[in-house]
Amino acid sequence: MIAAMTRLLAAAALLPGAFAQDTIEFNDGTMRTGRVAGADDKVFRLRIPPPMPGQPPATVTINRADVARIVFGPDADLETVSKDPTIGRTAFARVLWQRLEPFLAVPESPAAKAGMVYGEILLLSQDPNRHNEALALFQRIEAEAWDEPDREAATRGRLKAMLALGRVDEASKEAETLALESEDPDLLLDTKLLLAETRIAALRVLLAENPRWEEDPPVRAQHDQLLNEALDMALYPFLFYGTAHERAARGLWLAHEAYLLSDQSAAAREVAIDITVLYPQTRHAAPAREALQKEEPES
Repeated sequence: MIAAMTRLLAAAALLPGAFAQDTIEFNDGTMRTGRVAGADDKVFRLRIPPPMPGQPPATVTINRADVARIVFGPDADLETVSKDPTIGRTAFARVLWQRLEPFLAVPESPAAKAGMVYGEILLLSQDPNRHNEALALFQRIEAEAWDEPDREAATRGRLKAMLALGRVDEASKEAETLALESEDPDLLLDTKLLLAETRIAALRVLLAENPRWEEDPPVRAQHDQLLNEALDMALYPFLFYGTAHERAARGLWLAHEAYLLSDQSAAAREVAIDITVLYPQTRHAAPAREALQKEEPES
């Protein structure tokens, strides 16, 4: 395991983005470029390209007290993973996070973004251990990230991890509080979607425990309430912020899931069509197209 990780870390040093230009600006006004490769309490480590072809890269240490600012350059590897965060990239995302982790609290660093992408990939797993790892990761970003929007995103990630771990009531209560307090449209929409997920999770449990729910009036009433609340929250981005494409498409996809749970295949098909027509460039368009190919319309 250690040997495999060593190979991954070594490979990361040779990735196309490994020598993308970061710039360290010193207190005396001078600058130095390279790839910021590590840090501890006292120093930053800067990897610089080899002076001659065939030679290994060099790493220099720079006292943190001498640094006024770090300007982090584009990271092609992080951008690639961010655009397609699939479970097959778990190990690669872990390596990127480990490279940037020491800079989580450093202003302008992309460390929180790397951590968030890795956490989202961990949540794609069916393994509760991965979900616990994601929860701890989001909690750390929430506490230490330098940028408030990153901390807010980590809060939403933490609540998603809690849902994955079955902590539905706890996540739902906190999400409802966030929805009431938020004046940030993005946070509001993400919270609405999270609340929709909590209702869908509760609906799934209800149906599993009550396979003949339609014959039990109290259970049927609970089913209808959960379904209606799930749909209200899932469709909120689409109805009120339709130009927020990813969030609107995600809400429609959650509505699709809720409809299928309640055996409303025609309604599920309609929202899947909406995704493919209105939001064809979003990450939920491909699953929606696949669903439409599998789901036959009601006769």
